[in-house]
Amino acid sequence: MTELPQLKTRDGFDALLPDAARRYLAHVAKGQPIREIARIDGCHASTVLRQVRKLEAMRDDPLLDKALAEMEPARESGARDEAAIDAASDALRHLSQPGAMLLYNRDLPQPAIVRVVGEGQTHVISSLGIDLAAALILRKWVAEEGGTTVKRYRITHEGRAELPALIAAKDCRAAQATEDGHDAFGDLNPDRRSRNRAVSTGPGFESPMAILARRKGPDGRPFLASDFIMAGDRLFEDYAVAGFAPDDLLGWDRPEALQQHYDWAKTKSDLRRREAILRTLDAIQDLGPGLSDVVLRCCCLREGLEATEKRMGWSARSGKVVLRIALQRLSLFYQSTRGKADALIG
Repeated sequence: MTELPQLKTRDGFDALLPDAARRYLAHVAKGQPIREIARIDGCHASTVLRQVRKLEAMRDDPLLDKALAEMEPARESGARDEAAIDAASDALRHLSQPGAMLLYNRDLPQPAIVRVVGEGQTHVISSLGIDLAAALILRKWVAEEGGTTVKRYRITHEGRAELPALIAAKDCRAAQATEDGHDAFGDLNPDRRSRNRAVSTGPGFESPMAILARRKGPDGRPFLASDFIMAGDRLFEDYAVAGFAPDDLLGWDRPEALQQHYDWAKTKSDLRRREAILRTLDAIQDLGPGLSDVVLRCCCLREGLEATEKRMGWSARSGKVVLRIALQRLSLFYQSTRGKADALIG
């Protein structure tokens, strides 16, 4: 089957661009008919048409207009997934600081992330490429807030929800790279390292916790309190850095079943990874059987609530209530052991 051309961006951040941008450029820059694009991607022509119209309307934004004008279909993909994820992680981390915003003006060479502190004092945190800034907007991780001559953008709820996954992906690679170096000298167990310990991270993956965080309860308040979300994010980061296999911590029924994992932590020469393993095990043990399974499946393994309900034998739509109870207990555990100030690794 014929494939749509990949996008070539000036700064190499095409890996972050959503499918809608690829389809838009295939139609506008390459001249491919909408029906052909829909046939290649296996979607309805009306879907592609809506995406094309939406992207065209978004070009009123000078930043997006400049970025899209400089993108072009390429014969081969120039995507650098790891570099793109790391750059997005750094940008969102900076934008999540109090008073931080992304600024852009046509006369500026690059968009800049600044932070307003004190009585209107502005400090430049970093600058980023036009392509990366456009990718953050297209993924709805940042949104325009206003401005005429100078456009202002701030991190969105979606961007904050995605940040722990991006940070965890970066930290997990660093931890595994460190372990690979130790394996070369034979001081780690290569059989253990060869196991599948993949965690779904990066763009395109959204946990049930992130979805529930956008919902409101019957009283109009958020369904998940901010402390609950921070607790789930903390466990996700620790779990990803630790490098557990997907089924390592599921289905345990007594504390002795976790002892092998505590022993495994002692074999790790990388202090950061060893501490992440121990923090994860302590949290799981405190949650206990059952509650730990739902948190692991929904927050760490990114399993959908419906799938979790079927695996656990629960009635439909009961999973969100159990998940909230589990996150509440997890939040209390972190507050009692380390305090709110240590809610996140990154």
